[in-house]
Amino acid sequence: MATKKVKKVVKAESSAAAKPVSKKKVVAKKKSSVSKAASTKKVNSSAKSKELEAKKNSYVIVDYPVENETIAGNNYVLRIGASTDGYVEVSFNSGEWLPCRFASGYWWFDWNYFKSGNVTIAARIVGSDGKVVKLSDIRKCKVS
Repeated sequence: MATKKVKKVVKAESSAAAKPVSKKKVVAKKKSSVSKAASTKKVNSSAKSKELEAKKNSYVIVDYPVENETIAGNNYVLRIGASTDGYVEVSFNSGEWLPCRFASGYWWFDWNYFKSGNVTIAARIVGSDGKVVKLSDIRKCKVS
């Protein structure tokens, strides 16, 4: 009979020892899923920080015409300096945004058939996703 008690004690100890092991496995699984979520958040936040950094380094400026320049003639070519974060568009008097062409390190717009008077010009960079990356300051000029 003493042998039976020993067997029961051994069984009780081995079954008690088995439970904590299974709990540790569950805890380890939870930690790994938490670490996956944390690493996903890190990837998303680093992508956002790179995007914000790119926006900080982006620039767009209307080079020509210069501020308060008087333009005479039937056509004028605008020159716009911009970073290469997308494509550039230009707007006259807060109107429709028109696409520019890229050549020789600048963005250009062939402006024809304009009316006499005061004109405001703005340029913007648009990313490949269609969102505005950067907007230029307003440039004022006069057409005679």
